[in-house]
Amino acid sequence: MVDLHRHDMFSRFDGFGKPAELAKLAKELGHTALATSNHGNTNGLVQTYDACKREGIKPILGVEGYFLPVYKPQDRGYHLCIFAKDLVGYKNLNALMYDGEKQKYYNPIWTFELLEKYHEGLICTTACIASYSSQCILKGKEEQAKKYLEKLQKMFGDDLYVEVQPYVVSDAGAQEKINVGMIELADELGIKCVLTSDSHRGRKEDFDTYLKMHMMDGHDREWVEGTYAERYMPALMEMEKRFVKMHKGDFGVATAKQMAMEMQSNLEELEAKVEPDILGQLELQLPKLAGESAEASWKEIVRQVKDGLKKRGQYNKEYIERCKSELDVIRTNGFVDYFLIVADYVNWAKDRGICVGPGRGSVCNCLVAYAMHITEVDSIRFNLDFRRFMRYDKKAYPDIDIDFEMDRRGEVIEYLINKYPGQSARVSSYGLYQVDNTVNELAKVCGLETDKTVDDQEAKEHKEVIRSIKNMISNYKLEDGSIDEEMLFNGANADDVRRYNKKYDNIITHFCRLFGKVRFIGTHAAGVVLTSGDILQYTSIRMDKAGNLYSTFNLEDLNSINIIKFDLLGLKTMQSIGECRRLAGNKEFDIEYTEDPKLLEAFRQGNTCGIFQFEKGTAKRILDEINCDCFDDVVATCAMNRPGPLGQGMPEQYADHKISGDIDKKSLTYQYTKESYGTVVYQEQLLLICVFIGGLEWGEADKVLKANKHGFKERAVAILNKHAEDTGVDLHKKFVKNAVKNGMSREQAENTWDSLLVYSFNKGHAAGYCIISMEEMFYKIYHPTYFWYAKIKYARSDKERDEFCNETAGDGIVLFLPHVNYSQPSTSIRKIEGEPIIQQGLSELKGIGDKAAQFIYEERKKNGIFTSYDDFYDRCVGRVVNKKVLKILEEQGALEFKKKVYIKRTTAYNTALYSRAHR
Repeated sequence: MVDLHRHDMFSRFDGFGKPAELAKLAKELGHTALATSNHGNTNGLVQTYDACKREGIKPILGVEGYFLPVYKPQDRGYHLCIFAKDLVGYKNLNALMYDGEKQKYYNPIWTFELLEKYHEGLICTTACIASYSSQCILKGKEEQAKKYLEKLQKMFGDDLYVEVQPYVVSDAGAQEKINVGMIELADELGIKCVLTSDSHRGRKEDFDTYLKMHMMDGHDREWVEGTYAERYMPALMEMEKRFVKMHKGDFGVATAKQMAMEMQSNLEELEAKVEPDILGQLELQLPKLAGESAEASWKEIVRQVKDGLKKRGQYNKEYIERCKSELDVIRTNGFVDYFLIVADYVNWAKDRGICVGPGRGSVCNCLVAYAMHITEVDSIRFNLDFRRFMRYDKKAYPDIDIDFEMDRRGEVIEYLINKYPGQSARVSSYGLYQVDNTVNELAKVCGLETDKTVDDQEAKEHKEVIRSIKNMISNYKLEDGSIDEEMLFNGANADDVRRYNKKYDNIITHFCRLFGKVRFIGTHAAGVVLTSGDILQYTSIRMDKAGNLYSTFNLEDLNSINIIKFDLLGLKTMQSIGECRRLAGNKEFDIEYTEDPKLLEAFRQGNTCGIFQFEKGTAKRILDEINCDCFDDVVATCAMNRPGPLGQGMPEQYADHKISGDIDKKSLTYQYTKESYGTVVYQEQLLLICVFIGGLEWGEADKVLKANKHGFKERAVAILNKHAEDTGVDLHKKFVKNAVKNGMSREQAENTWDSLLVYSFNKGHAAGYCIISMEEMFYKIYHPTYFWYAKIKYARSDKERDEFCNETAGDGIVLFLPHVNYSQPSTSIRKIEGEPIIQQGLSELKGIGDKAAQFIYEERKKNGIFTSYDDFYDRCVGRVVNKKVLKILEEQGALEFKKKVYIKRTTAYNTALYSRAHR
């Protein structure tokens, strides 16, 4: 039995349920397979595939598309279902979706021509009441329906099936008429029929929430109740009973039973045609930059590493040997082309003056990446262990995330897309029902209206209830982003939950059923996927209005089927650093910044306002507490300034050991924690202790690390206990046993194990972050005007901008107020008597938009400075610079043409800022 025609959460505001939930239910109902046929998209294919494999049932991958016998622009089309039988069919399904995108109207549109072109390996079913054949029958055009089926039959042969759907719709008698008409046509043409449920949710009892979801999208309640009440996932016997009940008057009870059994048998035949491991057959090959052979790629990476070490002045035995050992792992695991591709676009960006981050994540532990100028983190200098990044036994593709300055990141993405046409695409993202948006939307349909349908007092009361519900739910949010529903319903707020549910139409229950499901399909700002050949061999592609191409899968789904994505992240900090570099005449980070005593002293003193990762008071407190005097201390502070370590007193332990020197240097763990004064701060230390003291395999150590990442000991223990239940291997017991065997007392072993469960940070990641921090501190100390200018220009909010303005004046740097003769649209640098000063921009005045500011600036550039108020009025005031803008400029002194008065206002402004900074 297979639920063939089925919609899940990827049929937005129409389907309901996660693929994992539905696959589990299908297994419970005794189904041997589960299909997916979402409206006009294939977003859920990977999740359905993975869920079915976990449950031990067959995944059937398909889509309910939109078909037009003759293509007409702005016609949405009729429904038609297509399913992949094998890998050829999957690839043709992708191609069919992409070509349909080129002529889409809301959704991809198919024609007979496209179906003829891509029919190989595909199964076609006639779909629901919204299909072309069904609509023909409803309109009495049976001959037209017959011709349509004949055309499909000619293409698909025995892989065409007529769907018969035994459920009631709001239009009384319509479905019955369609079923009879389709059965008669199928019998006349020799096409087999299959019973399908067109299910739009899993369990019958989810209908109340399913109805609320439709109402949130503005759908009519009565229509939904009349059309979708029976459209849940049925068991085998239920489908047969439905058909007999619906059509005993048409065929008689006995004949109807026999027909139902035959249609179920046909469904089993269809299921048997489908290969079980279609996506498992995908084998990714990356594009090759150096030629078609693996040997050419190998020679190229060796050349780049050798040249890179020479350019960095590190072509010596220690660095050569480390690179050789890393390259062997990279080559053995098949990652050579991956490194070459990343190095290509990183160095392309650098060559064009795009500011690139020094590296983030465990790639900072890789000396080869440093030699290839992918990162700026010298893993030998900073004592970073390559095995945290890659090992012979760690076969998954490495994840090299690179930061680019925000405004120019798009140039790098375009470079990749254009370099690999037909082999590349951007990546989709799945927008989920979160706490705020879900409660807000449910409130509108659960009796908590806040619009004009209620009076002001009631709206105010409802807003307070909504706020209270959100706060209550947020208290039960777990580290992984999920909601602890058991505690929500049975914990301290259980009475509140019952009260809110009773008064407001089960709003909390509806929330829990919707939370975490897909609400919309978006775009991932940073992801790009690359393949060696046609990308449609691997994933469907959707197209936006600008013609940009996106894989229909998100990052997690792509990872699941081993399709490699590249993350090109945008970081505003890189924009401000890029601005400072250009102004100061510097090209890149200087490694000597990490040992500059003036910079380290500034960190120790907590002079870190505006410094990446160190802006907050907690970081300043740690820097002071540990008496920061070296780059290692800066890195440790970055790593320890997290909820887990702070809650466990890790900074205090680090400080005590460093200052007192009271460390057991003979302990087994000291050789791995010497750099952090006997405290387990870093993930690299955790792995080494697990393997070389606790006797765990590297893969088992990775399991401990995964548990450690959740932040708190209690959560880590729960995860590792679950691992012990699932695998029969208790890593806690194994660690303690081996640690004792290696010379620890049982108490020491237990204490060491406990220390591994407190959240630790990737040292390579922290080092990469802190290189950014050190460079920012360099500009703050040696080029403060440039530093504060960049910070103000790229502030993330008005509040942050105001804070930076205070700090700027507090450092004795004058901020010149906006003025029509001096300002650009945004904050800029200009010179007075040869010295750089910060000039605030016109658009920073509240009420002055970007268009008006740009207009004034362009007019001044074109026709010279404004000589007077009247001159400005005559040249600028009009549609863009209106009377309101004029009034603001006048009130804020931006139209003050007496220089002494302007300087006086500026002086008073800076005095006020200085006072706030030194309060």
